[in-house]
Amino acid sequence: MDINITDIKDLAPWIAIAITLALSILVPLFTQIANNRHQRKIIREKYEREEKEKKTLVFESFMTEVGGVITAKGYIHNGQLSAAGGALHRMYAYAPNEWFEDLDRLAESISRFDWEESRRIAQKLCHLITIEINKQ
Repeated sequence: MDINITDIKDLAPWIAIAITLALSILVPLFTQIANNRHQRKIIREKYEREEKEKKTLVFESFMTEVGGVITAKGYIHNGQLSAAGGALHRMYAYAPNEWFEDLDRLAESISRFDWEESRRIAQKLCHLITIEINKQ
């Protein structure tokens, strides 16, 4: 088969059109794929940040509400006790499983109005919370 230079010259515009067409399809496709990956990464980071903020708010609420009830040693009204109970039970959603026994004991000691035991357990949990927050 003999390839003539004039044949190649005739094919050159078609090759250029084919390359241009391929690039016009592939470049936007690759750009969109890169943008989608970047957007997913941003959304994932935002979700993780929001979850950390929620966790920190739950921990702070626990320390404030439960700490306030324990410090008052019973000189509280039902609203404070209810808020402390809610804060304590929200901890189950964010606390590691190893804390559950202490949370159970704390809830029980508060319901018995045993403020000394409640104070000891709450202090231990506050130390664990501080460690957990510093890990974030």
